[in-house]
Amino acid sequence: MTVKSVFHETYVRAAGAVAYVAVVDAKGDEGIGSAFHIGGGIFVTARHVIDQVTIKEIATTKSVRLSEEIDGTVAPPRLLKIVDGPYYGPDGLDVAVFRVELDDTPLPAIAVSQHTDYSLEENDFILSDIIVVGYPPIPFTTIPNQVVSLGQINAVVRVHHSPVLHFIASTMARGGFSGGVALDQSGVAVGLVTESLGVNEAPVETGYMSLLSIEPAVDLAAEKFGFGALADFPGRYSDTLFGAKFSKRGAVTLSSFVYDASLFVLDDDRDVFIEINCTDEELLKEAIAAFSAITPLRVERLDSGQAYFTPVDNPSAIQLLEGAEAVASLFVRRDYRMMASERSQWQLKHWTPS
Repeated sequence: MTVKSVFHETYVRAAGAVAYVAVVDAKGDEGIGSAFHIGGGIFVTARHVIDQVTIKEIATTKSVRLSEEIDGTVAPPRLLKIVDGPYYGPDGLDVAVFRVELDDTPLPAIAVSQHTDYSLEENDFILSDIIVVGYPPIPFTTIPNQVVSLGQINAVVRVHHSPVLHFIASTMARGGFSGGVALDQSGVAVGLVTESLGVNEAPVETGYMSLLSIEPAVDLAAEKFGFGALADFPGRYSDTLFGAKFSKRGAVTLSSFVYDASLFVLDDDRDVFIEINCTDEELLKEAIAAFSAITPLRVERLDSGQAYFTPVDNPSAIQLLEGAEAVASLFVRRDYRMMASERSQWQLKHWTPS
């Protein structure tokens, strides 16, 4: 089966989950962006698509063939109404989520990737085939039309204005794709379209298409709606309770994947394991003390710049997270920059008293 035929099937399954968002700004000018459904009526889009504008209309434009369990009927495109949100990510993250009202007709949903900035390695996703789905306006057409483009991920980059990794795609950037989804061959969302990276007043089409990693969208949906990528757990289902990688400010490096320190806390409900790495031996000692002040640690192994621990007691996920946050704050105070991080939502909910 060719790449084209594989992606055609992927697109057909996802098309009904992607909607256009028609807006009007303060000057009365109309615009359009995209959004996609990840389940439970929850949609993801780019913040700049819907922030500080009036949302005129949200709708899907593709018919959906329902499963045989529902008689295999075809559901037509439909208008959607926001009933909760929109909610926005923190400054520097061009992401937003909202929930729409669902009627008795199922709305297809797009699965989201489980990757995080913390888990990505330097060459992950490079040359991966993707499709981008959205609603860039087509001149002379009478209604919004869904557009799909086949491309590849050409680079994984960090940008000055965002704390999260971005993917550079070979697909041509066009206005209206913003908020649209980038899918891998299996139909899983790996990122969302946020901007065209260019300089000065260059046209959008001459810049690089930039995809924001899907991670902050999953986190925001989990925080606001309890969204879970798997089962009934909010957020990603991962045994990593906390992970962070740090770089010393001012350090000379030619790679954004070279780190001077890291912290990892695993908690799988059976075992707990803590690892702290730091090339500064004195700072490493301070980090161990900061974590131990929250919950005492038992040193399992201490090598040059690396320390491995298990807790002395049986701390809750909340205590372990407090210890990890204390170490992270210490690194930041010592002029380190947190380059990548991962936090678990489902474990915190599991341990939070009802």
